Amino acid sequence: MNKTLRKEDLVKLVKGLDITPTMFKNATEKYENLGHYLQEVGLEVDIFPQGSFSIGTIVRPYRNLQDGSYDLDFICRVNKQKENTNAKTIKYDVYKALCKNETYKKLLCKEEYDKCWTLEYAEIDGIDFNMDIVPAVREDNDTILYLQSKGINITMANKAVAITNRKKGVYKWSTSNPKAYREWFEVINAPFIEYNRQTKLEKMISESRGFYNSIESIPIGMERSALQRVIQLLKRHRDVYFSKNKRERDKPLSAVITTISALIARNASPSLDVYDLLQFIVHEFEVYSNIQRMNESEFNEVYKEKKVIERQNGKWIIMNPVNPKDNLADAWNEEPEKAVCFFQWVKQIKKDFIDSLYEQDDKFISALENGLGSNYVQKNINKNNYNFLKPQLIINTPKHWRSHCDK
Repeated sequence: MNKTLRKEDLVKLVKGLDITPTMFKNATEKYENLGHYLQEVGLEVDIFPQGSFSIGTIVRPYRNLQDGSYDLDFICRVNKQKENTNAKTIKYDVYKALCKNETYKKLLCKEEYDKCWTLEYAEIDGIDFNMDIVPAVREDNDTILYLQSKGINITMANKAVAITNRKKGVYKWSTSNPKAYREWFEVINAPFIEYNRQTKLEKMISESRGFYNSIESIPIGMERSALQRVIQLLKRHRDVYFSKNKRERDKPLSAVITTISALIARNASPSLDVYDLLQFIVHEFEVYSNIQRMNESEFNEVYKEKKVIERQNGKWIIMNPVNPKDNLADAWNEEPEKAVCFFQWVKQIKKDFIDSLYEQDDKFISALENGLGSNYVQKNINKNNYNFLKPQLIINTPKHWRSHCDK
């Protein structure tokens, strides 16, 4: 049993689920070019990434038991006052501008999603990717003052945007703050990025096959810490687990996984490697699963410092760290089964990633396949490095039939 090899292969697998340097460069150029185009046709905008592409936790999606296209999310903030317009107008201002260009018109997905317009791009490195463009405006002053009153500092509060959100055919505004969330995450992630950074950057150069010629040529957006890798592993495992169980609508949001993992990681040593940090975070996930069987006061008494996931008056609470209006666990309160599914998923993470480290080689590989996708693991793991137990041929020599009768 070679634990070092197993840990290295786990990191290799998660790296393979990340976007490539070519894809990162291409996607960056495309959203910047889109911003220039919209300016040229008279729509004054600021386009910037949000979500996993913004904080370096993107992972190839897994839907309906197969790998899907990458989803890259971008805010398209239109320079108009929220008080002087409405959500539907802003959303369709962006749509009309896109349709003025034949190239963008052809790329536009025919389906209108509630919060975005989607551009579907052809393959890069043999993989498709989609750009979700979320129309928005700067938040109104009353909302920004409210954010400040709830403890969000003025600099972060001023970055808030109102995004368009269609619910049951009605267009409304929803408060979001992706720039502030990115800054919040980067503060927590910084010690993990900085630990042994020079060595990690040099390794990136050697693995890039000539794409990067120097450390200076590596964009910050392509650096990955142990924390970012752990979040990528958890998101991939989530996608596979809920797809196989045909409960994709119950899978936890990426924002839930990222926020919980980052808050837990604040108490971890930046020197932990990917596997050890994964073990640390999954253990804390397990601790929070006790909330299900303990009453609120009992849990708070036993686990005084555990405040990442809370229950207050029977209500689940996972607060967005930069938006006090946003309880990330709202879906759990609307559909309690989602919370049950979350903690069932946590048990499976432990089986597939933690417990399996101490199993025989064949069981370890099977656990990886179960957690990350069978086809993906088989294509990317060198099984010659592992010892697989050969099934023993059991031969039973039957006794002569007369012997049974003689008894």
